[in-house]
Order: sequence, then structure tokens, then C-alpha cells
Amino acid sequence: MTDMSWPRLGATRQRLRARAATTPGRLRLTMAAIVLVALLAGLVFGALTALRRSAADAVATRDEPVMVGAQRLYGELSDADATAATTYLRGGAEPAALRARYLAALKTASLQLAELGRRVEGSDEAAAVAAISADLPVYSGLLETARANNRQGFPVGAAYVRQASDLMRDRMLPASRRLYAAEAQRLSDHQRTGTDVESLIGVLIAFGCMLAVLVQAQVYLAQRTHRVFNIPLVAATAVLVALAAWTVIGMASARSALMRSQHDGSDSVQILSAARILALRAQADESLALVARGGAEQYLNDFVQVDGLLQPPSGLLGDRAELRGSSAALPALAATWRGIRDEHARVAQRQHQGDFGPAVALAVGPRSREAQLFDRLNRGFDEPIAAAQRRFDHAAYDARSALTGLAIGIPLLLVVCVALALTGLQSRLDEYR
Repeated sequence: MTDMSWPRLGATRQRLRARAATTPGRLRLTMAAIVLVALLAGLVFGALTALRRSAADAVATRDEPVMVGAQRLYGELSDADATAATTYLRGGAEPAALRARYLAALKTASLQLAELGRRVEGSDEAAAVAAISADLPVYSGLLETARANNRQGFPVGAAYVRQASDLMRDRMLPASRRLYAAEAQRLSDHQRTGTDVESLIGVLIAFGCMLAVLVQAQVYLAQRTHRVFNIPLVAATAVLVALAAWTVIGMASARSALMRSQHDGSDSVQILSAARILALRAQADESLALVARGGAEQYLNDFVQVDGLLQPPSGLLGDRAELRGSSAALPALAATWRGIRDEHARVAQRQHQGDFGPAVALAVGPRSREAQLFDRLNRGFDEPIAAAQRRFDHAAYDARSALTGLAIGIPLLLVVCVALALTGLQSRLDEYR
């Protein structure tokens, strides 16, 4: 060995000793970084999945049932109003079937009010429920007075019918509509929260940060120890990748299910229920126009307005893309509505001519085709609405199920990941003692 080689050898030895002195500190710093990043990643994973689970739970267990309840309340009140006006037109002792339908609608509306009152207690919507509850006995009292006068042949009964209908249309139905609108907005907000992409991006960023720390630790060890793999660190990386995949797949599945619950379920329920309520409103318009006997323009104009909202292709009974799974029911419903329009034109013509007796017979008589068509249309909504509700329930259940287990799995697997990583680093650190 030459004299010149001794200084180079000494410098190499000094560099090795300096590296050995700094390695334990670097390892401890890496261990602290892994713990810190794992803690932050756990908070991000847990918070975002909890937010998704909370939104899915709210949609399935609170928002949609309350919205459907508010919608059903609106529908039952509209049905009661339409049936009451039709019953009054019959005169004398009303048909038992119409009387039973009216009483059933009032009973169902009362039950819905009680249920909604329990669910919205303490919220802004409670005032609307209280207002409807206070007006409902007044409404039924006015109609009972009209019924008593009608049975005796007193024409003053018509005034009570109109007063009751005004109460329904001016106060009760608007309050019910406000309740429904508030709940529909809350449902939409939670569906939007449960389907946003920001949560998925946040999970991927947290995963990337922790993966970067683990990879950097393995690269550092490979450079210092000249060992390609550190088995515990590799296992920690595999656990992290599995956790991230589980979380991302679960959140993506829940997002897809929530979107399906809206597109295939709640959208159809809302549109079909709105169409049904409008049809009942048109039926009440027809009857109230005949009750008014000459002062009917407001009701006839409202019938025209309802027709514009229902009539295909642009109306609610048109071929709407939102009605996924329910569009097959639309042609029959639209055909029935067109039949009602034709019969209404005949009734309105008799009214304008002053032939109220024949007009009443055409509208609500025992052989009235229009009455039969209204009844068919009302019953025709039952199955598509129920089917849409079942699709919603199934999709909402899938959304909640997709996130099941993450609340426990995230902290558990992160602890396993950190423990493996620290074990791998500690084994190298022990070599320097």
C-alpha cells in the first residue's frame, strides 16, 4: 500500500463513523414522522368516512322518510279536498264509497301529521306541522256543516264547501308544500354531501403522504444498510395499501349507491307524487267549478294551468329522463289524463251554456266517464311510486352497507401499519447500540 492511500483510507473511515453517528437520529426522526403522518391520515380517513356515513344514514333514516311523509300528507289533503267537493255535487245522501274515501284521507292525514310532528320536533318545520294540525279540524267542521245543509237541500252548503276549500288551498296545502320543500332540500343536501368527489381526493392525498414516508424510510434503510427489503416495513406498506383500497372502494360504492337512490328512487317518487297531487287538484277544480255555478273562472283557469304542468311531452307525464325505472308507467298515465281533458272539455262546454245539471252528471254522475278516469289515474300512480320507493330503500341500504366496518377498520389497520413500521425501524436502530 502506498503512502498516498493512507490519507484516503482515513477519510473514508471518518465518513463511515460520521454516518454511523447520524443514522440513529435519522431513524428516530423517521419513526416520529411515521407516527405523526399516520395520526393525520387516520384523522382524515376517519373524518371523511364518518361524513359519508352520516350523510347516507340521514338520507335513509330521516330525510327521505320525512319527505315522503310530507308528500303523502300533501296528497291526502288534496284527495280529501277533491273527494269532498265531488261528494257535495252528488247531493242528498252521498255514496258510501266517496264518504269512506274522504274519511280515510282525513284519518291518514292526521296520522301523518302526528308522525311528522314527532320527527321534526324542534326544527323550523315544526311550525308548519302545527299550523296544519290546527286548521284540519276547522276544515272538517266546515265540510260537516256543508254536508248537513246539503242533506236537507239548503243551497248555503255550497258556501261552506268553498270556504273549506279556500282554507285548504290558501293555508293548509301551502304549509304542507313548505314542509315538503324544506325536507326535499335537506335530502338533496345530504345526497350532495354523500356523493362529492372531494372526500375521495382527500383520502388519496392522505394515503399518498403516508405512503411517501414509508417508501422514503425503506429507501433510506436500503442506502444505509445495503439491504433491499425490510420485511416489517414492506408489510406496513401492504397494510396501508389495503386500507386505502378498502376506504376508496367503500366510499366510491357508497357514492354510486347514493346517486342510484336519487336517480332511480327519490327523483321518481317526487315527480310521480307531484303529478298525482296535480291530478287531484284538477279533480277538485272540476267539482268546485260546478259548485260555484257561474263563478267558476278561477277553477277552470286553474285546471288549464294544471294541464300545462302534466301534459306530455314537456309536462310531468312526459317522457322524462329522471324517471329511471318508472318511465314504463307514463304512457298509460298520460293516456288517462288525455281522456280526462276530453271529458273536461265537454263538462266546461255545458257549464258555459248554463246546463249545470247535465254538466254535473258528466263530471260526477253514476255513469260519469270522467269520474272513472280520475279514479283510474289516482290508482295508477300507486305501483310506480311504490316501486320507486323500493328502489330507493335498496340503494340507500347499499350505500350504508358499503361503509360498514370502516369506523373500526381504519384505526385498527393504521395501528397495525404503524406498529409494523416502527418494528422494522427499531430492529435497525438496535444494530447501532
